[in-house]
Amino acid sequence: MPLDTRDAKQARAEVAQRRAARPDASVWVAASAGTGKTKVLIDRVLSLLLDGTEPGRILCLTFTKAAAAEMANRLAEDLAKWTADPDAKLTEKLTRLLGRTPEPEELQTARRLFARVLDTPGGMKIQTIHAFCQSLLGRFPLEARVAPHFQVLDERSAAELLTAAREEVLSRSDRPDAAALADALAEVTAHAHEQSFDELMGELTRERGRIARLLEEHDGVAGTRAALYRALGLAEGETIGSVRASACADEALDLLGLRLAVAGMEQGSKTDVIKARAIANWLEDPRRREEDLTRYFAVFFTKGGEGETYKTLITKQGLAAAPGADLVLSAEAARLDKVRAKLRALTVVQASAALLEIGARILDAYERHKAARALLDYDDLILKTRDLLRDRSVAQWVLFKLDGGLDHLLVDEAQDTSPDQWDVIRMLTEEFFAGEGRRDVPGTVFAVGDAKQSIYGFQRADPAAFAAMRAHFSERAGAARQRMEAVELNVSFRSAASVLAAVDGVFAEAPARDGLMLDGQGLVHDSLRVGQAGRVEVWPPADPAEIEPPAPWAVPIAGDAGGAAEVPPRARLAWLLAAKIWRWTRDPEGADDPESRLDSKDRRL
Repeated sequence: MPLDTRDAKQARAEVAQRRAARPDASVWVAASAGTGKTKVLIDRVLSLLLDGTEPGRILCLTFTKAAAAEMANRLAEDLAKWTADPDAKLTEKLTRLLGRTPEPEELQTARRLFARVLDTPGGMKIQTIHAFCQSLLGRFPLEARVAPHFQVLDERSAAELLTAAREEVLSRSDRPDAAALADALAEVTAHAHEQSFDELMGELTRERGRIARLLEEHDGVAGTRAALYRALGLAEGETIGSVRASACADEALDLLGLRLAVAGMEQGSKTDVIKARAIANWLEDPRRREEDLTRYFAVFFTKGGEGETYKTLITKQGLAAAPGADLVLSAEAARLDKVRAKLRALTVVQASAALLEIGARILDAYERHKAARALLDYDDLILKTRDLLRDRSVAQWVLFKLDGGLDHLLVDEAQDTSPDQWDVIRMLTEEFFAGEGRRDVPGTVFAVGDAKQSIYGFQRADPAAFAAMRAHFSERAGAARQRMEAVELNVSFRSAASVLAAVDGVFAEAPARDGLMLDGQGLVHDSLRVGQAGRVEVWPPADPAEIEPPAPWAVPIAGDAGGAAEVPPRARLAWLLAAKIWRWTRDPEGADDPESRLDSKDRRL
């Protein structure tokens, strides 16, 4: 079999890119970094424009403002060159874009596109999804129930406002009318020390969007608490106290069997005797059973009652004195294991409900502060747009006004799109697949992303949502008898073969592959950099430095706390990386180090 040459790989990559850019089909593109994602996006827009689409009827949603600016600049640069390119050069460019020789009319159209884009009111719609939602809410403020003069909070101002709301809520916990809040704080602080409490409160405020949706879905803290009970298989009204009391009651115990087992264990090994005394003492006084339940657990489970069931509950010597005692002890261990599971579940419910109680109050205070100043944060932009498009009383009107000016939607970095953002995109494109007769021009959806990058969880991105939306659009397009293409870009223009092989090796493992929602399929990447070397190094983690405690009564010296010994592990790793790169690129003594050489260019890195 002939080797896959650079030219063959280049041709294969260009064919896949042209499939993704075709203007007459919806396309879902799986593309890793370095495979030409931005080029495909721009080619897609250029193909749509060449096909006669008005610039204002295309909406491109990107992940960051920088990505939006880069795409807009590269698009403008390409269109500007088309106006001045000689016919031969323009023909060559359009041939690569279209996969065929362009018609003379297409050459003329291409030369006019730059002016058409410049003349489009508001220019091309290349925005972040937050910017799009802001413009939509500004256009329909009354329908969205927001102040027409609302302002958007930047991240720093939102954090300051959240901190103020949090401090306001926590300062009220000692009031007579704040018993529920005080109980919630007591529950949370029982599980979190001083430092972790502050981190917990910070995480609580960062996840305010999810908390708000959870409380809305279940009608407040009480409803959410009830849902937690159901989810964990608990009966409404069960408490840790009631479960402990039931577990210690005579009717829950095999008293005769346990006492016979104790008699046998007393004739057994030293360990049997110790356990026999513990069981006998626990059974002797019913009034103290609840208080000593944790010690009783330790008879049957490792790690002081927190671990697994002991493999041997009674030795052969003890079993000889009391045949069948092993069955009694095994049954008791199984019963206690269920009790432990229920107690843990109730601890989760109580702690979660306490956190939600605090979170709900912080959210209320935060919302009041924003409403008083007519402010919206970035989460609000998404959530209020979603709610606007869900409201049946106004959604049809809003979609009619939008749909009249929107034919094609492109989503960049689709793997970083959160479930709420996908809801907005799904509702924006409902009419795209309404069938013949509902639209003069069939709408298309284009999404490009890399499922591997969903593991970072940007904006609460979820690989399952990424896969679900791909299935949703495929089903909608099929029902409307429209084309839906699935294109994979796996030829990297950036990474060396060794790097890509390492990535493929990681995701060849079942746990990693399952997390990508790839339906059991593996990942295969190819490199265009044929014959170029590369290397992957796996470094051990940077462990925390061992710090010796100061001598008793040592005089504190200013600056000691900033010593190198107390640098956090992440910062230590950063310093190690910086030192390695400096040796490769700047250190005079590293000039002859083979690691510092770039063989493909015969020079130092």
